Amino acid sequence: MMSRRPFRLLTAVLLAMLACPAAAQPDPAAQPDPATQSAPAAPALELPAPDMGFVLEVRGRLPDGVAAEEFGRRIAAALPEPLADPQRNFTASSAYRPGADYRLVMVFHGPEPVEAARLCDGVAATPDDQAPQAPRFDDLGTTNHVTAALCEGGTMLSTATDRIAGELRPDQASFRFLVADVIKQLFPSGFDTLPGSIPGAAPAGAPPG
Repeated sequence: MMSRRPFRLLTAVLLAMLACPAAAQPDPAAQPDPATQSAPAAPALELPAPDMGFVLEVRGRLPDGVAAEEFGRRIAAALPEPLADPQRNFTASSAYRPGADYRLVMVFHGPEPVEAARLCDGVAATPDDQAPQAPRFDDLGTTNHVTAALCEGGTMLSTATDRIAGELRPDQASFRFLVADVIKQLFPSGFDTLPGSIPGAAPAGAPPG
């Protein structure tokens, strides 16, 4: 039996003041030099979830007015059913290594791109090494983006990006479609196959045909 693993929602709530003009203004003399600052790590919030054989991580700043726990639950609920089922997802294939650290990492962000290749290193950053802008779910005139990577430890297996224009709420069908669509891009051969492996590989331990 595989060990139970947590669903991890990582946010940058504590760092929101760095990018939010409406936030209280601290003493400028105490601020670090932006030229020497890389994208900050985010504190973690852990939520229980069924054992899917991999960990789902969501990084970046939360959209305004959205509670972290609710955001995490909505994302977990939007996972395609075959991916959430360890009897049907890639964890049942011969390419899956039970001792490896498989992570599906997602970042919801504004228009500036996020470097997907760095997500497997635990870094959510723009090309100029800054923390990504927070998504604006309540703005009808904006476009919200999501960037994702499937990782085995620090190795990137696949990446994906998607976007949606207009107001976006976690309880909307459009939010579920956005999450599901970007995740489908990570598995071009289906959820039962690890990217880069042979589609239709026999489950680990199965007798030869």
